Amino acid sequence: MTGDSWMDVSHADLRDMSRGLTENGADHLTEVRAMRAYLEGEGDPWGDDELGSMVGAAYHAMTRHALDVYESLAERHVTTGEGTGLMAGNHRSAEQRSEEEADRILRDVRQA
Repeated sequence: MTGDSWMDVSHADLRDMSRGLTENGADHLTEVRAMRAYLEGEGDPWGDDELGSMVGAAYHAMTRHALDVYESLAERHVTTGEGTGLMAGNHRSAEQRSEEEADRILRDVRQA
């Protein structure tokens, strides 16, 4: 950080981010899996000749790879959301401990 710029993140911000990432990832997983099932059910409209077989093989390989990548990304969103949820809990615990320590110090100063 330089100058007077600060990044202020609260446990509530992290909790909201966790929820958003997890829900977004879960939604995308559902969509990717539905798309995979739909495409697998479509069959091979390219025919049985040599050209149709080549087009079909290329199409299936590219589609399978794309869906694998999209599914992996969605899973990472879910995992990142879960990790951010843990971070939110840890942040809240640290805030509580800091508040308790500040209160203890104030009590000690007042009693001195």
